[in-house]
Amino acid sequence: NIGQMTEALGFDSDLTPASLALFSAAQAASRVITGAVSEAALSWKLPWFCGYLSSGGKGLARPAFLVVASVVSAAAHFSLAIATTEEGFALGVTLSGIAFGMVWPLMVLITGEVFGTLHVGANYMFFDGFSSAAGTLLLSKFVAQTVYDDHIDESHGNSIDDGSNRCFGTECFQLSHFIVSVLSLTCIISSVGLIWTTKDV
Repeated sequence: NIGQMTEALGFDSDLTPASLALFSAAQAASRVITGAVSEAALSWKLPWFCGYLSSGGKGLARPAFLVVASVVSAAAHFSLAIATTEEGFALGVTLSGIAFGMVWPLMVLITGEVFGTLHVGANYMFFDGFSSAAGTLLLSKFVAQTVYDDHIDESHGNSIDDGSNRCFGTECFQLSHFIVSVLSLTCIISSVGLIWTTKDV
């Protein structure tokens, strides 16, 4: 929740709607650009040392853009984890929007290329529905909420109000962002594996 993050970091409340606008604009632009560039990249002539990134020898494989999205996502959450200024926070939110926008059009296109277009809707919804549900439950409910709740008492110090359930300070979300950043880096491995297993598709 961007509102809770800006509150925890002590930023101006005006940053919340501005950050939401930045995220929305970044993810919308990223969706359009990623779809177009990944399509054009299929016909790029790659240098010999990038042959492992090719799609059946025809150009840059579409899953290679998942590697880029994973790196951007890791950088976004690392930026959010260490953000102590409004500018640093806005940068993290923008990078997060870019990474988020890259993933979903790529998932649709890659699903269609790997499994065919006859049942692309059902196949895509398996990946999108399962990953969204599992990610939301695991990361939002268990990880982020637990980290936030664990730091409520610490953030109030000796002046804790027993009725308060708000956390203040960088620690409220920091560990959650570091965890998501590390998970994003592991996605690089699975994306490279996808390039190898689908290079003849």
